[in-house]
Amino acid sequence: MKLAGIVRRIDELGRIVVPKEIRKTLHIKNGENLEIFINDDTIVLKKYSELGNMQELSDTITETLNSTLKASVLISDTDKYISISGPLKKKYLNDEISETILKYINDRKTVILKDKPINLTKDKSENENIFISPIISSGDAVGSIIVISKKELNSCNIESINLLSKVLAKHIES
Repeated sequence: MKLAGIVRRIDELGRIVVPKEIRKTLHIKNGENLEIFINDDTIVLKKYSELGNMQELSDTITETLNSTLKASVLISDTDKYISISGPLKKKYLNDEISETILKYINDRKTVILKDKPINLTKDKSENENIFISPIISSGDAVGSIIVISKKELNSCNIESINLLSKVLAKHIES
């Protein structure tokens, strides 16, 4: 991204308005968390992902589900896929999620799709049995666990995936 020299005043409370064009370009939504840090004489604002800071736990969950269910497992925040186990890892890791996946996350409901194509990114789709479990932390939809399997998941598998979504949510809250 090209550096843009936009000048803004700081108000008496220390607030700075981030221009709408920049928020739109970086997909920063109202109420979204930003990380603030200093680099030499520069203040840096960075999008903050609660799930992105739990890489080790996310990797453990995807690997465990992958070995147990023999299915591809993806964990996303509301922007991109942060942890993947299975054959789809190289295809999707660090890719931005699609608007469809974001809608499912924001709807806060588990979704089961049987042999229906779904776009996981803007231009890549899958057509198998897909289960999406949103991760809800402190009332906020922060991501999802997505399982893509050749065979249908049974109710025990679904309960396990939902449980692990809750584990991630509780870990964020603590």
